[in-house]
Amino acid sequence: MFKLRYFPNAWKTAALIPILKPGKNPKLADFHRPISLLPILSKLAEKITSTKLNDFLERENILTPEQHGFRPRLSTSHQLLRVVEYIKDGIDRNQYAAAVFLDIQKAFDIVWHTGLLFKLITYKIPPPLILLLKSCINDRTLTVKINRTYSQIKSAKAGIAQGYILGPVLFNFYVNDIIKSTNTMICMYADDTAILSRHYDPKTLTKNLNEHLAHLEIWFSVWKIALNTSKTEAVSFSQKRPTPEITLQNQRIPWSQHTKYLSVIIDKNLTFRQHITHVRNKFKNASRKLYSLICRKSKLNRRKKMLIYTLIFKPLLTYASPIWAHAARTNINLIESSQNVILRQILDAHWYMRNTDIRTSCNNPTIRQTIRKLAINFFSNIDGHDNPSIQAIPTYPTLPFIRRPRYILVDSDFN
Repeated sequence: MFKLRYFPNAWKTAALIPILKPGKNPKLADFHRPISLLPILSKLAEKITSTKLNDFLERENILTPEQHGFRPRLSTSHQLLRVVEYIKDGIDRNQYAAAVFLDIQKAFDIVWHTGLLFKLITYKIPPPLILLLKSCINDRTLTVKINRTYSQIKSAKAGIAQGYILGPVLFNFYVNDIIKSTNTMICMYADDTAILSRHYDPKTLTKNLNEHLAHLEIWFSVWKIALNTSKTEAVSFSQKRPTPEITLQNQRIPWSQHTKYLSVIIDKNLTFRQHITHVRNKFKNASRKLYSLICRKSKLNRRKKMLIYTLIFKPLLTYASPIWAHAARTNINLIESSQNVILRQILDAHWYMRNTDIRTSCNNPTIRQTIRKLAINFFSNIDGHDNPSIQAIPTYPTLPFIRRPRYILVDSDFN
């Protein structure tokens, strides 16, 4: 395959499975996420090709540092830290701060193949790899599978379907030349894009955001990427008088009290109370679905129940915790109590047993201890990071009145 620069056509037919988005109407096709199932050999070939392309992009330092999606040593937590620290640093400087969170319609499904190949040539990707990638993305076909029924095979003339191993790296490359501005900060994790700005004058702040958005409108139009203005949200983090309006595609974007970015709910006061409540509810729903496995009458032994908790439930409570766990102690207590309830259930503990004794018996730390350990590891890896966008995260003094993630979780007595 690599010698001939040819990707076999037999590996290009995907079985598309529509997955309903949570809480959406199952009768509408737009509310389903199309996941492509591919032949095993196709996945293996894509994995090898993806590794070669990623190695070249990282070695030549081609990808923009603001793009953190599916890249080594970068995660959603790194991008969220950039957002939170940028806002908090502006507030500490007594500045206005605001952000626009863009919603890109069917980002992976509408990638323009000709435009992608043009960019591969422009960035001087090795010609043999370009020819192989051209063979890989062209002449793709798909069939929709519902239960055991398949639709007619159709050609896919655009897009990199979700399920392709090459999809994330090719999409990162496709949006690599996105327009930037010196007056704003752009944050990207694949197609999840946020534009942030701060200034002492709210009118200047709004002007900077609107100018950047105007340039982005042109760029998105040129490269055939559609924006969904109805789902695009703007949040003003200032406690002062209201910030002037933001416009996108001649439509006013109203100011929201909160928004969800990379699965973390960011409210205008950065209290993260809504996010913690959301996490707790999500944890409860997950425990209900698996209740039969972890309930008191379950036939599973304690070790297997704890394994289910450690692998499935606990990550729900601690996802991106180095970013939001500097919230008020009363908010963190909500997460702590969720763990206590499920541990009592797993161990079939009597009402008079203390939570401390229960955790000791199963050698399970408190949520605070877990979060602190995660935060120490996370922030130690931040120091000396080779990504310029991480290096640009502002530092701050360790003072008692500074409520910033690193100080609260690492430098202070968080326990």
